[in-house]
Amino acid sequence: MRIEMAQERSPRTFVEAPDLAVLADGRDLPHVYRNPTRLCLYLPGTSEWQPWMRIDQTIVPWSVLWLWYFEDWLASGEWKGGGVHPLAHDQERSRPPKRCSEMQ
Repeated sequence: MRIEMAQERSPRTFVEAPDLAVLADGRDLPHVYRNPTRLCLYLPGTSEWQPWMRIDQTIVPWSVLWLWYFEDWLASGEWKGGGVHPLAHDQERSRPPKRCSEMQ
């Protein structure tokens, strides 16, 4: 895994190997941001993660848990990790949030 940090930005988490798309065998990856593919670990703007929080106590264990749910999804075809995805900037605010897997 690779975690990228930049000042004034949320951490971005990528799985370098194995290739998640190859493991998914043609299925759309669940609960990820796209272009580039990175893990959706928390809902921004909800205080689930704040810049003062330690990465080793938040992002790292959340990433491990995401991988556990991903492996379960590979076997079952159902994402059981929950979560929602924030609205895209070009969507109406009145629409409900979408899951990460629904975002392109």
